[in-house]
Amino acid sequence: MQIEYSPRFIKKFQKLSKVDYQLKQNIISTIEIFQNNPNYPSLRLHKLSKTDSWSISVNMRIRILFVYLTNDEVLLVDIGGHEIY
Repeated sequence: MQIEYSPRFIKKFQKLSKVDYQLKQNIISTIEIFQNNPNYPSLRLHKLSKTDSWSISVNMRIRILFVYLTNDEVLLVDIGGHEIY
């Protein structure tokens, strides 16, 4: 799977990375798992109702919001807590 990053995602990722190095590593690990196996149980992959957006979990408080561009390409749109929904 090919992953692209929106400017918003990059900006928020950099902000989160400055605050918490371990969180940065968890985000990178989550993206790698998602890239290799999008249905991996710990990702808690789910579609958001009434949108084309999907969500995976980094941990119990941080989510990654994304959209499918094609069957094998996604765009990571946003990262953060439930406020990103």
